Amino acid sequence: MLRSLRRLLPLLLLPPLIGHADTDPRAARLAALRAEVEALHQELDVEKESLRGELRAINAQRVDLEVQVRREELRLERLLSAEAELRAAQLPTAGDALRGVLIRNLDALSAHVAEGLPFRAVERAAALSELRAQLDDGRKTPEQVAARLWAFVEDERRLGRTTGLDRQVITVDGQELLADIARMGMVALYWRAPDGRVGMAAREGAAWAFRPMAEEQDRVAALALFDALERGIHTGTFTLPLAGGAR
Repeated sequence: MLRSLRRLLPLLLLPPLIGHADTDPRAARLAALRAEVEALHQELDVEKESLRGELRAINAQRVDLEVQVRREELRLERLLSAEAELRAAQLPTAGDALRGVLIRNLDALSAHVAEGLPFRAVERAAALSELRAQLDDGRKTPEQVAARLWAFVEDERRLGRTTGLDRQVITVDGQELLADIARMGMVALYWRAPDGRVGMAAREGAAWAFRPMAEEQDRVAALALFDALERGIHTGTFTLPLAGGAR
């Protein structure tokens, strides 16, 4: 009897051992699947955070564009006001009254140039200063100054509705250099230095600065804009950084 039990004992123990060996791969597979699911959850969390970042960037871009559009609307209102007043000044007007109109608009347009995009701002401000000096010292009559000021307003409106290439002296990191300029209306200005650096005009408080671009994608985008304008392409879609850091 004892010998029979000894023979049966391995047989009785065998099924549990076989069952344990059979479940090991399944448990390993289950553990692997759980790890994969956990990794996918982590990737999903990263994607969600990335999307939240993109949404924040888009909202920042929207706010920045709204501010710039409103700024340009105010600038246009100022120009239209000056234009309307200068039109009225073409009617027979007493000398002192016309002079008052001119001085008021010279001051308003000087503020317009100082606050706006720094595109040839020194030259534009100097032109207004010269008109004021010519009016003050009598080198030009009020009627002559009115005609010149009218032409200046027309030029300012043209700058606001056109895109183009130009060159001007700018200051980058304390150094003056003659740079290529890509102007997008009077909303954005990008520059390209002879040494290959590119950047944009950005507000720093109440002033403007010519800031180099640090991100490679921004540099590539700006160079693509210069290339398109140099080939005479003035329409199309460009993803460009804005002064507020958005795109």
